[in-house]
Amino acid sequence: MNTQTHILIASALFSKSGSSNTARNIAAASGGLFPDLAIFIMFFWSKLTRTPEYIVWGEWYFNSNWQSAIDISNSLPLFITLLLCGAAIARWNKVAAKYGLMLAIFSMAAITHLAGDFSLHVDDAHAHFWPISDWRYTSPFSYWNPDHHGQTISIIEAIFGIGLSILMFRRFSGIVVRMLLILAVVAYIAVPAYFIFFAN
Repeated sequence: MNTQTHILIASALFSKSGSSNTARNIAAASGGLFPDLAIFIMFFWSKLTRTPEYIVWGEWYFNSNWQSAIDISNSLPLFITLLLCGAAIARWNKVAAKYGLMLAIFSMAAITHLAGDFSLHVDDAHAHFWPISDWRYTSPFSYWNPDHHGQTISIIEAIFGIGLSILMFRRFSGIVVRMLLILAVVAYIAVPAYFIFFAN
């Protein structure tokens, strides 16, 4: 899935309106984003070094160092461990309970990201069970690759994401949040357009 869809799903599931829930909402959005962080770092580094897109996605992405970073940030055992730690902190330490809750929400949001990605990656799949296993599920479906139903799935994802954006637009009235939601909707057009017109 596209990153904004992961963030929208996590936010829809775990965020709450009201200024008292700001930390909780940041944890939810951050957890939805985090598994893609290594990929964003790789992308921005490629821009600083003026590396062509075909090298970034055809060579860099599959480089063992980048794959290790991506696998770590997509590790289900890691996020389950963090979730259990957060739950334990929230339950047993009243002083740190708020931070335990934030860690648990962050972890649950990240796990929803992994669940969304699991069946939508083909040759770009992640090792979701690192460090226990390097196994990668090769799905017959891709969220982007037209050779694996990517065009159909992209349309379904965009409709789903726009629906989530409308839901979140109604949940939150803050101008910053609403501007970010508008950007998320724009991304469903801008990201495919970028790869069509500039990434070749």
